[in-house]
Amino acid sequence: MSDRESPPVPDEPTRPSESRPACPVCGGRLIEIRAKFHCEQCHRICETCCEGGRG
Repeated sequence: MSDRESPPVPDEPTRPSESRPACPVCGGRLIEIRAKFHCEQCHRICETCCEGGRG
């Protein structure tokens, strides 16, 4: 048996399935305006995969 300490346990568990969309150009946060995702930083419109984009 080793005498190593166990790593600290975070107060709230992180959810790996919960992610926010990011701009593929600059990595900025995407916001939805009129059913399209717009980047808050570079203002690019990011299409989803259903629209033919890289989304």
